[in-house]
Amino acid sequence: MQAKDNTLCLTKRKPKWLTLRFIKLTSTESVFYCPANNLKGSSALIVIYKNGLTSKTMQYIASQSNHPATVFLNQNEMTKRHCKIRWFNQTSEIKRCGHGTLAAANFLIKYFGYCPEVFTSMSHERFTIRVKKQRAQLLLKSIEPKKSELAKGELKSVFSYAIKAAYSTGDKNGYTVVLFNEEFGKDDLKSLHVDFKALSKLHKNAVIALSIKSKDKKNAIAHFRYFAPQFGVNEDSATGSAVSVIAPLLFRLYDLNKAKLIQQSNNGALLNYEFNNAKVVIY
Repeated sequence: MQAKDNTLCLTKRKPKWLTLRFIKLTSTESVFYCPANNLKGSSALIVIYKNGLTSKTMQYIASQSNHPATVFLNQNEMTKRHCKIRWFNQTSEIKRCGHGTLAAANFLIKYFGYCPEVFTSMSHERFTIRVKKQRAQLLLKSIEPKKSELAKGELKSVFSYAIKAAYSTGDKNGYTVVLFNEEFGKDDLKSLHVDFKALSKLHKNAVIALSIKSKDKKNAIAHFRYFAPQFGVNEDSATGSAVSVIAPLLFRLYDLNKAKLIQQSNNGALLNYEFNNAKVVIY
């Protein structure tokens, strides 16, 4: 683990923003990796700041980072049971970020020996943390998607395979999950072509392409990819928040309350989850 009080060098040349008097500490943390399967997961830059850091400066710092997410925590709040959290990518603020939240929690556990019980986003969504064997688990409320012929029609020109069904959440800037026709093979998700320009123009939601490899309840495995060019990310390398939509859908379609999820991005990621009583535990 790398963490230094206001002196961490993230590149060979220290970034100018690291000298800001508001920055207390920075570090990096990775989640959802599995070396045995050559899955690299995803990383986040963790920035602990004092009072006074503006949103504009947060966005500037994130724009200089090469990590998929930059997470900001106020040092005066991170010792409390409830702590506000903000996430940014290189171009904009992120509304929900499961991987960044888990990364922040694991960093705090390792570096300080504790973490808040609940992180709260700018939209007042609660991200509850459980600690098991000194590792963080993320507890989210599930989001039940509804079958959507409109979404299916909009996305016909986006993908290189025919869509069998589409399921969307009702919220603006939400999620759409797409399933492909039966001839879609278990390895075809890797070669799936996506027209990102068309997607950003046609559809308001981030899109999750989902493929079921094994429906066995004891060893269920699903593959997915996550696309959100509308929000500045053509494809996310590892996303935890999407499981809040995937989990209830897999339960509805295949009666699965837990599974291994393999995200087939370039880096690859392994996510485990359990679904019960409209809540999803992700680790």
